[in-house]
Amino acid sequence: MKVKRATSYALHAMMYMVRHMTQLPVTTGTIAKAEGIPTRYLSKIFELLAKEGFIRPVGQSKKGYVFARDPQDISLLELFHILEGEDVFDDCFMRHCACGQTPQTCDIYAKWRQAASQLRDFMSNTDLAEMTWGHPEHRLDELAPGRNVKGDSLGSGR
Repeated sequence: MKVKRATSYALHAMMYMVRHMTQLPVTTGTIAKAEGIPTRYLSKIFELLAKEGFIRPVGQSKKGYVFARDPQDISLLELFHILEGEDVFDDCFMRHCACGQTPQTCDIYAKWRQAASQLRDFMSNTDLAEMTWGHPEHRLDELAPGRNVKGDSLGSGR
């Protein structure tokens, strides 16, 4: 699965916040430098995350951000819905054919729906805190070339 660059940035930034909970609030500049994310782009992502109620600014914008909700109450699926769009699992990869896209007319579609349902369940049952501690800490620019991210648009995700 390929995800937007904005999604990858948002997840890494929020994992940084979880790892540094005792040092919050934290600025986008601090996170950007630590994670290898462009500061201005991260600021736009954080505006969206704040608007959606995951984080909130503290004081003036230079004071930084804290979580608006406990990281254990934020599911990976919720974040994906905001950043990737709610239909991220609903669109069959064979969508351009004339099969009718129903389990009755297409065995591939039926299997796709089953796999998508399992992934949706996994993401729904994985919270931000769990995801953080199950992922190695690293800067984004330390990832191997050709990493699995796409696009730079933030869009509404819906």
